[in-house]
Amino acid sequence: MRRSDFFKHGFLAGLGVGLVPAFPAIASTITVKNPGTAKNIIFLVSDGMSIGTLTMADQLRYMRDGRGSTWVNLYREGMAKRGLMDMSSLNSIVTDSAAASSSWGSGYRVNNGAINMGPNGESYTPLLQKFKDAGKSVGCVTSVPITHATPAGFSVSTEARGDQAKIAEL
Repeated sequence: MRRSDFFKHGFLAGLGVGLVPAFPAIASTITVKNPGTAKNIIFLVSDGMSIGTLTMADQLRYMRDGRGSTWVNLYREGMAKRGLMDMSSLNSIVTDSAAASSSWGSGYRVNNGAINMGPNGESYTPLLQKFKDAGKSVGCVTSVPITHATPAGFSVSTEARGDQAKIAEL
């Protein structure tokens, strides 16, 4: 898919294979060579956003404009799917960005402050590294420095989220 098509049709078009049946208007812009095999995966993260954030935004839109928010309406109409994941840290009831990002980025719970590192020094392979090892092209686009905890959780493993110089070297 060309970049202009991505922005013209929104990020849902960029997701491709799994959403084509739900969006017939954009299906003609997506070419699928191997049905069932994703060519690209786009993982969007809104740091600090919970289900409550979507609910509040939807309620505000109803109060202000008399209609629901775009995202929640997509769920209501069955045109999009969402998944929920518990990303609690291993050592605290309050989870920091490093532990939350690690649970997404590697699939393992870690202590607050660590990025993809277990409590006994285990190093967990983050998602982008797994794809890279499989011969795929990877990238991480972020609105904060790449060495911050949330983007780092998808690309590196380190004991200390605050060691941004080390994260940059990894």
